[in-house]
Amino acid sequence: TITGGPERYDDRGIIPRSLSYLFKNFKTGKLGIVYSCYISYLEIYNQSGYDLLMEVDGKNEVVPKVTMLEDEMGNFHFKNLSMHAVSSEEDALNLLFLGDTNRAIASTEMNENSTRSHCIFTIMLEGRRSDSDT
Repeated sequence: TITGGPERYDDRGIIPRSLSYLFKNFKTGKLGIVYSCYISYLEIYNQSGYDLLMEVDGKNEVVPKVTMLEDEMGNFHFKNLSMHAVSSEEDALNLLFLGDTNRAIASTEMNENSTRSHCIFTIMLEGRRSDSDT
């Protein structure tokens, strides 16, 4: 599955396995490249986008919808979607679990805890030669 089962480490899903692989390889420092990693988590529910990692102060505060914008070059950007820098596998997994906790859940006839939404968990990587400023 995507996130896997919570009981056993061997049952983890594709996202936790990918994060583990990435951070394991970041540590090796091959080819003198320093990596930065950023995480975002977008939920699409009832044809609207929501940032699953946005911090909201009060329970009744309305979370702004994420909107997709296209610039003059044809590139797409997301307004109100946060990007979080992470420096470890643990930090990234904590964001994954936080986002999963914030998902919209409603019961159906087939599944009492159906998520009723679609999500996009994004891992953005930036590589930079350790002897370069750019």
